[in-house]
Amino acid sequence: TERGGMSIDPEEVREIIVASRHDLRHLNKALNEAAKWSEQNNRPIFLGEFGAYSKGDMDSRIRWTSFVRQEAEKRGFSWAYWEFGAGFGVYDREKKQWNTGLLEALVND
Repeated sequence: TERGGMSIDPEEVREIIVASRHDLRHLNKALNEAAKWSEQNNRPIFLGEFGAYSKGDMDSRIRWTSFVRQEAEKRGFSWAYWEFGAGFGVYDREKKQWNTGLLEALVND
């Protein structure tokens, strides 16, 4: 999600909540619709460029990232995380280390 992202003036953001129950229900609905289309049309789904911007709190970012990945995989979708080491980054280039919570959200069950 791009809440707090480049499309929103950061000065206007007072509170950022990522992965609310509403967000998760909305995502499930969209993924279910994509899965239905995929099955009806015999086409695979690739979920590209999902992530949670660094202005969100890390717990919410981890929760969102984990949820999206797990739900995509449940439906047999391939996926790609956006992105490696900038605003959504799973890697902290300044500290030269992984954001372990995000990394685990992407590779662990």
